[in-house]
Amino acid sequence: MEHIEITSYDDCLVSCLDEPSVDHWRVRTDDPEFLSAFIDVLQEEDPVGKRIEWLCDQGVIKGLEKNFVRAAKASDLVTESTLTIRESTDAAPNTPTVLVSPEQTVSLLPVGDGEAVQVDITEEAACERLWEKYQSEWDIAMPHSIDTPPYSRLVTMAEQKLGDGVGADIDTAYTAVESRSPDKQPEPVTVSLLVGAKHELLLNDIVDWAETSTLATQGTVSKLKQRLEEFDIIATESKSVGVGRPRQRLVFSDESMQSLPADELLAHVQGVLA
Repeated sequence: MEHIEITSYDDCLVSCLDEPSVDHWRVRTDDPEFLSAFIDVLQEEDPVGKRIEWLCDQGVIKGLEKNFVRAAKASDLVTESTLTIRESTDAAPNTPTVLVSPEQTVSLLPVGDGEAVQVDITEEAACERLWEKYQSEWDIAMPHSIDTPPYSRLVTMAEQKLGDGVGADIDTAYTAVESRSPDKQPEPVTVSLLVGAKHELLLNDIVDWAETSTLATQGTVSKLKQRLEEFDIIATESKSVGVGRPRQRLVFSDESMQSLPADELLAHVQGVLA
């Protein structure tokens, strides 16, 4: 039996995850917009007891990873064992988007603006054949790991290591740049340094957080801090912390930036950083 309708990616995915008869979905797609929607839905729905597997061409996965926030959120899902990703060894352009399970298959034909014609197939023999086909592809596909640190680790550790409200501001600032195309997104460390200046944090504490969370090395943090100083966006003040050399505290060169909400910091300096 088939059922056909026009639906949004979000509604389709929520419906699939809520389907009580299916606890294992394997997804084959080369549609970045669909994958991005899937990340959001998985985080919102938290589908306990469901196995979700992505089978994608390498180029599609690499494209997704160019968006730091998207990659970090996908890394969250992998770390939580909600999602497993493999790279297809059978690269094929214009691969249709399908969600397959032994019980049901859903095919999506995109029509634009995050919507698609959804075709549901529940006929037993057809579902079995499709499952066998994609099982064979899955078996020979290469496991893929995301190098980007999990998003929740970055935010939680920022709150724990850097102080109250810092994690929330980093989350707000990252969210503000998430929708930008990857070539227009600033380095995540740059965003974090701006939040650090807003909270007048010690540079050493920022470095410790970046290294512990695996976001960046001390060298990367120092290089990007220097770039912000060269553009006269941030400065450092010496702070005595007892015995030893004074520590560097991050501040804004323009004190008026101190009162800006975290999501407006990037917009304020984007023209300078471009």
